[in-house]
Amino acid sequence: FFKLFDWAKTDDASKDRLLTFCRLADCIADKLKGLFTLFAGHLVKPFADILNQTNTIKTDKPFFDSKNNTEKSCLLLDYVIHCLHKIFLYDNQHFLSKERTEALMMPLVDQLENLLGGDEKFHARVSESLIPCIAQFSVAMADDSLWKPLNYQILLKMRHSSPKVRFAALLALIDLVEKLKENYMVLLPESIPFLAELMEDECEEVEQQCQKTIKQLESILGESLQSYF
Repeated sequence: FFKLFDWAKTDDASKDRLLTFCRLADCIADKLKGLFTLFAGHLVKPFADILNQTNTIKTDKPFFDSKNNTEKSCLLLDYVIHCLHKIFLYDNQHFLSKERTEALMMPLVDQLENLLGGDEKFHARVSESLIPCIAQFSVAMADDSLWKPLNYQILLKMRHSSPKVRFAALLALIDLVEKLKENYMVLLPESIPFLAELMEDECEEVEQQCQKTIKQLESILGESLQSYF
């Protein structure tokens, strides 16, 4: 595995090697499950770098030197997000130390605003891969004091200029609450002002999703939130 890792990371190597390696890492993570975390520590920085370098908000430089850069970058993103999800899902070794959590948090949450590949690709990537990955990330954290910054970073996306990103942030919030359940109560006061803003959002779809989100929150947390609004 490490030989392949070095092969993919050689400075003058084609970026296509990374695509092959990340696909392989995702497959191995699926087969080895919890055992994969024993050597997945070496992937934290390279994966965080890939998440940043393929995020159109952070760079306008194409990741691949080829005309089908967008298609390949979307594939690479999918492999990385799927692999991380499996690492978090099968972890029983407290893989996510404070350092690893902090290294991955912003690259992952910032993917909520990465419109790479167009609307359809963005919607599919966010709903099918990214949001489940972020939610599982919260469960796998060894230090629950890091829930607060994760929650806050998701909330900040609710103030994004794009309604698509604000909508995605609402979906991410619900998945987070579903994972943390009653543990989310301590984070609720911080979330209320952001939700109150989206109750009057200029985009009708976002406003409707916000109302739906509040109902889902009430259902998961088992108490009415109407007094907050």
